Amino acid sequence: MIDLRAGLTIQLAPYAACLAGSPLARVLTVKGVAGAAEQAGGAPFSGEDGSALKKSLAVLGWSDEDWCGVLLALAPNTTTLTPGELRELCEIIDPTAIITLDEVARQAVVKAFVSTEEGFLAEFTAGAESKVLGRRLISVDGFEASLADPHAKQRVWAQLKRCVP
Repeated sequence: MIDLRAGLTIQLAPYAACLAGSPLARVLTVKGVAGAAEQAGGAPFSGEDGSALKKSLAVLGWSDEDWCGVLLALAPNTTTLTPGELRELCEIIDPTAIITLDEVARQAVVKAFVSTEEGFLAEFTAGAESKVLGRRLISVDGFEASLADPHAKQRVWAQLKRCVP
């Protein structure tokens, strides 16, 4: 029997510092800007926003095994993944949906897939939904920032609800 998890773990090893969740994920969340927990040395998605994201995905019907998160910037003003690396990461994990959690993440996903399908670029704006290579792309307009603002939280929840299994 082939152990997919072991094979994926080996392929994902170069990206381990910026990943959280399952390598067998069906939904990949991309966070562009490190939050307070990550900036203080915590693992990706270890802060309040990570907890809120996992709870939100669970309410939508995604299990812990369905989710993987990638953090593009481990420290302020740094980028840990190039567009090519982000694209490779998406291909290795092969999710059915990719959710960008902020503007930096949305722009990174656009750059990662620009050479493949230029038509989706015009559609994939902040808060929008699109498709690339058969994957649903959902742009959430500032997930972490919305946690402190009830109105923004409602807007982001409406955007996130488009990504049900």
